[in-house]
Amino acid sequence: MQVFVINLAIARDRLAFMQGQIGTDFERFDAIKAGAIPAHLAVNFPQPARLLPNEIACYASHLVIAETVLKRGLPYAIVLEDDVDLAPDFRQVVAAGIERLPAEWDILALSGAKQHPHCRLSQVTDDTHLVRYLHFPKTTAGYVISPSGCRKLLASRPRLRPVDVDIRYGWEMHLDGYGLYPAPAWQTNRFASSIPKSKKQRFYWRADPVGYLAGRFVGVWKMGPVNLARAYLEEYRMGRSPLAK
Repeated sequence: MQVFVINLAIARDRLAFMQGQIGTDFERFDAIKAGAIPAHLAVNFPQPARLLPNEIACYASHLVIAETVLKRGLPYAIVLEDDVDLAPDFRQVVAAGIERLPAEWDILALSGAKQHPHCRLSQVTDDTHLVRYLHFPKTTAGYVISPSGCRKLLASRPRLRPVDVDIRYGWEMHLDGYGLYPAPAWQTNRFASSIPKSKKQRFYWRADPVGYLAGRFVGVWKMGPVNLARAYLEEYRMGRSPLAK
């Protein structure tokens, strides 16, 4: 089970935090620094930059890991950022979840800042299910990616959104995404973010509202009407739906 942890060399406290959870059986990936983007990737980030320097560096780190997966011929890789809390049985849950995936898959979400409507596809453990989200979670704190997912993520195109938002807009890349629920990884509040937020609120859907609506429709179509009804019923039961308020 190949695990990459994205970590800046200066962030030794974060590395120690991750080692305290999963030991040393992972590969530390030296996070790309702002201003040091590999030339072959820099062409994907238009100038003047739409993203903050650290957002570009973060995106580039995920792209280089995708390249590494393909170069090594790995069947998949678990990618973790260095500020995530992990469930005690994280490895076992993820391994069981991968076994439940269909033959063709691209990405498996292991984290989610917010849990979005989802339908359960199969039981992974007593407490965890493999799910398909109506709207993919906006986070790259933890995920598993396959070679086909790497190729889709690496396809040359302008990168106008942070990597977590781009993956949430996965329909543009034809990403076939799944998730584990409850998520076995979540971003901790132990560390300040190394990527400062933009001072302006960014509404990415405004750049292509028709494409955004089409992507939402794809999510509904993949889930199907029965599963969609089940997803919203579950949201209502858990008290997360506006209808329950």
